[in-house]
Amino acid sequence: MSNLKGDISKLLKYGFIKKDNYYEYEKVIVKDKFKIIVTYKDEKLEGKVIDINTLEEYILVKVKDASGDYVGKIRDLYNEVINDITKNCFHKEAFKFKQTKEVLKYLKEKYDVEPEFLWDDDLNAALRHKDTLKWFGVMMTVSQNKLGFKSNELVEIIDLKINPLDLEKMVDMKNYLPGYHMNKKHWITIILDGRVNNKIIFKLIDDSFKMKVK
Repeated sequence: MSNLKGDISKLLKYGFIKKDNYYEYEKVIVKDKFKIIVTYKDEKLEGKVIDINTLEEYILVKVKDASGDYVGKIRDLYNEVINDITKNCFHKEAFKFKQTKEVLKYLKEKYDVEPEFLWDDDLNAALRHKDTLKWFGVMMTVSQNKLGFKSNELVEIIDLKINPLDLEKMVDMKNYLPGYHMNKKHWITIILDGRVNNKIIFKLIDDSFKMKVK
């Protein structure tokens, strides 16, 4: 699960309930004798099986050497729940760069926006305004040679909407590039490797977000 990240909206739709600082899901199994409790906290998914009569954890589920039809049945039901949650509510954590994660944190804390993986991969995601549903940004993993550099090394980038006059002043083909896969007169691309400081990026995010309010 280290390379997977939960989608909060999908977790809530699945049946998770928000607690103080985590999310919890319960399912009763084996004729109301046991219940599976799954929690998602600090980007970690954890589960356990509780004996409803004793209210104690049924730890045999997690003991590899524990055998028998009964234990096996409960273990299978537990694994089915965990696998189903993972399949329906999690996606691979596409972005690894330190600065990318800082940008994602800013987006979540200020605008409650998370990347939406709308394509059949985990390399590209849209940033969408929650009210208008319009895109104000795109985050991608691309090879540097597609951006005009000689290296084939993969980098993480963000595309943001920008005033064309500001775009003309900023583009230098190193720190600021014309929008990759977007309208090059209205979008700017920044590689999220620290070459542009967060303060500037956050300001550009704010400006792009405001442009998509209406």
